[in-house]
Amino acid sequence: MYSLEAVMTLIDKEGFPEDVKNVLVDIAGKLLSKMNILIRDLNIEDKYLKEAITHILGRGKFIRGIFSYIVSSALGASEDDAVILAVSSEFYHTASLIHDDIIDKADVRRGVETVHKKFGLERAIIAGDVLVIYPNYLLARLGGEVIKTLAEAGLKLCDGEAQELLYTNDTENVDLQTYNKIVYKKTASFFEHIMKAVALISNKRELYDVLGRLGKYLGIAFQYRDDMLDIIGDSQLMGKPTGSDVNKPNLVTVLMIQYKINLNEALEKAYSLVAWYVDNALKIIESLPFSRRDSQLLTILTKSLSKRVV
Repeated sequence: MYSLEAVMTLIDKEGFPEDVKNVLVDIAGKLLSKMNILIRDLNIEDKYLKEAITHILGRGKFIRGIFSYIVSSALGASEDDAVILAVSSEFYHTASLIHDDIIDKADVRRGVETVHKKFGLERAIIAGDVLVIYPNYLLARLGGEVIKTLAEAGLKLCDGEAQELLYTNDTENVDLQTYNKIVYKKTASFFEHIMKAVALISNKRELYDVLGRLGKYLGIAFQYRDDMLDIIGDSQLMGKPTGSDVNKPNLVTVLMIQYKINLNEALEKAYSLVAWYVDNALKIIESLPFSRRDSQLLTILTKSLSKRVV
């Protein structure tokens, strides 16, 4: 059902060393294979709903799932548990994208028509709902605490989405503090709680909070870079046209307005902010009980978030 072509293209564009690229492709292959099995086993009779559910699955960078899998495996989680958590995180994330595109009336996601454009608003809403419910069913085997941890992230995400609506088409009234609150709730909290779930499935409860901080820093850096890509980046890497979120708060425009600076100055300030979060994430990675190989892999992945987009 899913192939590695899309994720391999995205990994290639990031310019990773060949050995790192091979590891990432191997991990993505494991996750895609499990997705194929889980979607095949999903008891949905309506073929159009099933097509809507799978339409944009497997077309992203798998950043959440890959980070989750690497850290889970590095901390001793079983292979099955690491894969289920990683795949479930991708299902949850895809659900949020489907609903986000409906809210934004977007036409393109991950290089194809958005789900609601192709299958209609009603089926898109239901498809998003399925991709929230199904992960809960899958994660039941990992215990109620894992489900609760990710549900907390989901509640924060919904709150952040609603808060962002307050400033859609009113971006001039968003300061950096307000913007960071939205970024944390919409994006970073999900990274944070995935990493907290990693601590649970790895039986490393003593790392629950520190892994949460790692996820938070990674999530903020990821969203900041995404903001810069939306202004001046590669639409193929984004999977949607640049400037598509022009009516939403964006780090670059927030900086330009708050500090009364031009685009280039705002970009430089944005890079310095990304670097701060990346550096703090790297300090946490260095402090964790990872093998040298896992630490190097996570370091390279994390540093890629501060890569210049032009």
